Amino acid sequence: MVCFTVCGLRLAVDFTAPAMLALLSLMLPPEALLRTLAAAFLHESAHLLAIALTGQKPALLRVSAAGLCLRIKAPALCPVRSLAAILCAGCAANLLAAAGLFLCGFPESAAANLSLAVFNLLPLSCTDGGSLLYTLAEQRLIASRPELPAKILRAVSLVTAAVLAVILFLMRLL
Repeated sequence: MVCFTVCGLRLAVDFTAPAMLALLSLMLPPEALLRTLAAAFLHESAHLLAIALTGQKPALLRVSAAGLCLRIKAPALCPVRSLAAILCAGCAANLLAAAGLFLCGFPESAAANLSLAVFNLLPLSCTDGGSLLYTLAEQRLIASRPELPAKILRAVSLVTAAVLAVILFLMRLL
């Protein structure tokens, strides 16, 4: 992993990121790759803007084959509403961009933004939706049963992954 700091933000690039980018460049036409990267850049930029608007400080941006992961300094001290706004900002930006791009006659770019937003809203542990689910469960249940939020997120992630697997399997049959 290569780490460096830019404008006070620590960037960590995992060795899997260039490998995934190379694989995607072999699999996707250049236009589709650029649309996907632009949607991802917009998504993370919206998170950064929300971090700044809520008065938080970004701590780390990690780039890997799994995508981009943005962390804030002292998340335990961040109010739940601010954290929810930060988590929802990326998807909201992608949904707004998808609507605007579709209305302007760019359906492929709209689809890239819509796909990224919908994927990140899924309640999986590695997505914004999963982080939001965990944060809300933690706020409600941490005092009574501190282990419950993690168990809820694991169960919901497992069910979501199973449903997606079944849907993809059924789509292959059609």
